[in-house]
Amino acid sequence: MKKAFLVVLLALVLVCLCIVQAEEFNGTTYNLSLSDMEVAQYINGTSFNITTNEKTDNISLLTPDGKKTVMNSSYSYWRGDNIYRIDFGKRVSGDLVYTVPHLGQQFILPLRDNGSVRLILPPGYTTGDRILGIARPDPTEVTIDKNQTVLTWINPPGQVIEVDYYKTSAPEALKRIFALLAVMAVILLLEYYASLRKLRTISKQVDKEA
Repeated sequence: MKKAFLVVLLALVLVCLCIVQAEEFNGTTYNLSLSDMEVAQYINGTSFNITTNEKTDNISLLTPDGKKTVMNSSYSYWRGDNIYRIDFGKRVSGDLVYTVPHLGQQFILPLRDNGSVRLILPPGYTTGDRILGIARPDPTEVTIDKNQTVLTWINPPGQVIEVDYYKTSAPEALKRIFALLAVMAVILLLEYYASLRKLRTISKQVDKEA
């Protein structure tokens, strides 16, 4: 009885540790949809820069207690980058949240700063198939949360994160296509041998008549 209680207690402690670790993610999260991408960048300080490839005008601060505050920022453009400068005048912590357009089934992120990265794929999409698309470099952790694949890199190596993703039904559909192609190839091969045998038979008959 005591042993069973200790096992249950240990399991609860492990669950709590996992929850705490999930809540303590202090990196940048990219939440993809089919038309745009919401970015949540953890901050702790007085002033910050946001650099994006696409323009955004809806930057807000999400505080730890769940409040969202819209803010003003100065904007500049330099060598293809949209740079937003935000100065709070006092130390704040929370997530800077903004949305930028994103189309297609590929995510490419140049790593400008050190820090952890979390990528949430659109609902019903995944990655990891060598034919359909993989994540490079390999994620530190891959989980499923409410039909969404979540990839996490803790201080990722290299200079770029690249992820090709696809519908979860795509591998099964690809297998069916390959199976159909294989059946068609067998049928064509049988027809070829049948035609070859027929030609040989006709050739023998012509030789006999000659």
